[in-house]
Amino acid sequence: MTNLRQAKPTPDDIPSFTTHQLVPLAGLALVLAAPGLAIHFSLLPFAYRIHALLVVSGLCIGLCVWAGVSFSELGFGKPHQWRHWLGCAVLTLAIAAVMLLQTQFFTFDAKPPAWLSFAPFYVLVSSPCQEVVCRSIPKLITDRLSRGGWAYVLYSAAMFSLIHLCYGDPALLLNTFLLGLVWGAAYLWMRNIWPLIVSHAAIGTLAFALGLA
Repeated sequence: MTNLRQAKPTPDDIPSFTTHQLVPLAGLALVLAAPGLAIHFSLLPFAYRIHALLVVSGLCIGLCVWAGVSFSELGFGKPHQWRHWLGCAVLTLAIAAVMLLQTQFFTFDAKPPAWLSFAPFYVLVSSPCQEVVCRSIPKLITDRLSRGGWAYVLYSAAMFSLIHLCYGDPALLLNTFLLGLVWGAAYLWMRNIWPLIVSHAAIGTLAFALGLA
């Protein structure tokens, strides 16, 4: 993370630079996968998954801030660009329609959480943290590697899927990867995390209500 803001290398430095800067890609993947792997190997009780994910998110965001990354670079720009909000509203409605369609063909038996205690946490803490860790930070890393565009979208989607590894549900991993592709492409267009946080909170709430998560 501390290398995100270093000067770009000269052509003679490209081989060593490429090898060295691949470390943040693998490092972020390993950190996000750590809670799921720990649960899978019975090193961490499943009940502590949320705590572990919060620690992981806080670590990633803290390292970025320590490295001198600004909140603007993390996507927290001016939130009043209405074309971004309108685009995300359309996107959210489209995703919601697909989710409702899924319930017509598949049976989901996940139990909804206790809304009074869970909803404020999910909307105000979990969704923002996930968006920064899975959208903003991968963009910083891939930009530093000069690997933007669809390389970023695929990497961001993979990170979003990895952060849900702790649930051990292949269908959830696939769904989060597909959602990650959509939200990653949206962030690539907007570079504004605010609308995506709202979209994430809305879709996540609907997923819990429908028993999809």
